[in-house]
Amino acid sequence: MTRFERDLKDTLEGNEIEVLTKRKHEIDRLETELRCTKNGFRRQCLTQEIARLKREYNEISDKF
Repeated sequence: MTRFERDLKDTLEGNEIEVLTKRKHEIDRLETELRCTKNGFRRQCLTQEIARLKREYNEISDKF
């Protein structure tokens, strides 16, 4: 079971605020790290990770 599936299950059980808050903090942390890094490959990896997390965040929040 992936983290997204686990979070979606928790959300359906009524813990949507905690799940969305935790994911939002992680997105903010990665965006801060993206602004600070100078490594081009690392920037590309972070950009892809942020896009994936935002897509999952929106999918979870759209369920409610």
